[in-house]
Amino acid sequence: MIGEFIDEILSGDRVVFSFVSVWVIAGTIWIVLDWLGNTSRGRFVPEAEQHHGTRAERLEARRRQRAEDDAAVRSTLRDAYGTSSLRVTWTTSHETVAIDADNQLVRPDPRRPAASLREPVRLGTFSESGVEPLLGTFDPDTPFIVESAMPRGRWSVGADPLMLSRSGKPPTAATLRARVWKNHAGDPMWGPANQERMRAGRPPQRHNPLTGKVETAVVDLRTARPGWRGELRDPFATVTDTADTEADSA
Repeated sequence: MIGEFIDEILSGDRVVFSFVSVWVIAGTIWIVLDWLGNTSRGRFVPEAEQHHGTRAERLEARRRQRAEDDAAVRSTLRDAYGTSSLRVTWTTSHETVAIDADNQLVRPDPRRPAASLREPVRLGTFSESGVEPLLGTFDPDTPFIVESAMPRGRWSVGADPLMLSRSGKPPTAATLRARVWKNHAGDPMWGPANQERMRAGRPPQRHNPLTGKVETAVVDLRTARPGWRGELRDPFATVTDTADTEADSA
């Protein structure tokens, strides 16, 4: 019996009718289910701008709102075409009246100003004792030199020994000396023994034959340049011919 029913539906004369009927029934079921699952089954009505007050105040608010909307349209036309209307009969006098009417629609600021603009404002004076004003120390003959900002971050070998920390603090004297020696540890002129000391952040040492003492290198904390103490002649420096002649004559 079911087979005969299916054969009858799928017969050549009723195939199209059966196909359309199935889709109509399925669409109807889908619409009913969507309507049952929708909580707001009413007609959609856009909410208009609400005006409060008496009837006269509401009418005045609506009239003003329409006037402001028209002024916005005229302003758009004025910015695009230089005139508030594209009518052929629109003249300069009409344009002047429209501009005056639009200017009257500007609403004043409801907030009360803190001080009147007509009152003079007194500027502060430099009254700190013992300090000279900045403008008094300006020298036009001195060239202005822009100093590069000191880098910040985590220091590593090869970077500037004067590098600041991430918070902007300068390195301590001990940290600065250790950085300088680590940066110069790769130079073979210091010798293997001193290079090991410098890789550990310790200063190099040398034996001065003129004094017979062991000297320890120092670091200039302002420029981070290494050197040796005292102003004695460096026994390890290269001696020129002029210096040899002077030493022999002495």
